[in-house]
Amino acid sequence: MSNMTIPATASEWITRLADEPDNAQLRHAHDAWLMASEENRADWDQTLRVWQMLDMTVPVHGTEWAHRVRENTPQQDRISPVGGLSHSLRTNRTTSYASAHGHARRSWRRAGIVGGVFAAMVACVLLLVSPAVTERLAADYITATGETLVVDLPDGSIMHLGPESAIALDFDEGRHIKLLDGEAFFEVKPDEKRPFVVRAKEARVTVLGTAFNVQSDRASVDVAVEHGHVRVDGSGVATPRELHAGDAVHVMADGQTVMRKMSPALVASWRNGQLIAKDQPFADMVETVDRYQSGWVVVTDDDLAATSLTGFYDLNDPLAALQAMADAQGAEIKQVSPWLVLISPK
Repeated sequence: MSNMTIPATASEWITRLADEPDNAQLRHAHDAWLMASEENRADWDQTLRVWQMLDMTVPVHGTEWAHRVRENTPQQDRISPVGGLSHSLRTNRTTSYASAHGHARRSWRRAGIVGGVFAAMVACVLLLVSPAVTERLAADYITATGETLVVDLPDGSIMHLGPESAIALDFDEGRHIKLLDGEAFFEVKPDEKRPFVVRAKEARVTVLGTAFNVQSDRASVDVAVEHGHVRVDGSGVATPRELHAGDAVHVMADGQTVMRKMSPALVASWRNGQLIAKDQPFADMVETVDRYQSGWVVVTDDDLAATSLTGFYDLNDPLAALQAMADAQGAEIKQVSPWLVLISPK
């Protein structure tokens, strides 16, 4: 361990222990970390529970601590931050349609994550002249880097808007929302006569009453349901999908869809300052974290960007989250300046 970086969080420990299950020195160091504080033990217990919800295999000795750590913690309907995840996001404002309409902050999306600094710069220039910019200028609500927003919609539904996100509302003759960029979670008030419709790119999500998350990044759209029932279709969806609690669908640029199951408690974990994902593209996860910090994050290798990653990361410390994600992929992170971070293969 003298030549290795000692993990600082439970998510880092669980990755390292899974990679080296027979490393006795590593296990002793982990035991010492657990004994060092109640916060460490709470973080470990929480991470084990999340890992199990993701149907992931915990380290071989993980169960040795599972019964000793926070035995009296009650089961909750949704994951709550503990230990190092207890800090709130930088902004979490509650507002109403009447008071905030037309007064949203304008923030510009940073460039996408594709192989190299030059590609990122070109992407930025293209972004500034793209039709998407015009759409964002017409948005009713826009959040800045690291900012979240809770909005009471005109029909009594509630919208949670993630960082660097933009959304437009049309409640004049129905309940229609367009997610222009970013991510939003909706708690929909039932109304059989007026379906609640969310559009993201060429995908359409239709519900009567439910709670679900929609994320629009680069060329893809992701929908996940906490409870209730939604239908995902539209001109950009090759096969319409019916989703219930714990269902999620990934809609690719070509319209093809990939279905997966997840614990409903993990849907929209970003509201608790957590990034929890299973077998997600590395570039997509980096892009999500990038919304929580100023500047640019660039993955310099296309193969690295396309790899799959499963993890549990703290969005309240974006740079540490990026470091943990890079470590899990055997990559290295270099902060060139306060405004530029590069992630590259070792």
